[in-house]
Amino acid sequence: MGLQDAFNKATKDWNAKTDSANQSDLIPAGTYQVMLDKVDHPVYKSGWDCLRFSMQVIKGKYASRKEQLRISLATKTTKGKPMPDFVVSRNIRTISKIAAMVGLQVTPKMFPDNETDAYEKLMAAFQPYEGKTLEMIITVSPNKKDPDNPYRNYDFGPGIKVEEPQAKEEPLATDDAPTVEDSDLPF
Repeated sequence: MGLQDAFNKATKDWNAKTDSANQSDLIPAGTYQVMLDKVDHPVYKSGWDCLRFSMQVIKGKYASRKEQLRISLATKTTKGKPMPDFVVSRNIRTISKIAAMVGLQVTPKMFPDNETDAYEKLMAAFQPYEGKTLEMIITVSPNKKDPDNPYRNYDFGPGIKVEEPQAKEEPLATDDAPTVEDSDLPF
């Protein structure tokens, strides 16, 4: 299955704004107001690459802490077998969910069949949205193969609305307000 097919399958009958995407010292499970700090495309020494989202918590006890999501669009496992469809679909949904929450419209053209090209297109598309706020929900689920390292799942919401400060209104002058002249002052 190519990435465009995977994108179409992952997003069919799915709403990025309302449906779940599921998926250092770790920030505990919970709901956080975050800022999309940075989106990049790292390539590790092993040759594995991904789309990496850095989310910075902006409110509460964990303010200024960062959580990094590394999302792979690989359609084959390291052993060359096809990646399970649910994995590719969940990863595309996670990318689409983050995009929807920051105001970016993702399209199938952002998912060419070459995953490295997809990472580059997506990274470029997200860069103008760095600094946008959203809500990040972290949940933890058991990992049967490695119980000491539970799975971290992420979902996203619209986040906080930044309110502009209101200009202070000056009190209106009234006719019955006393008038003060220089001669009334003691100095």
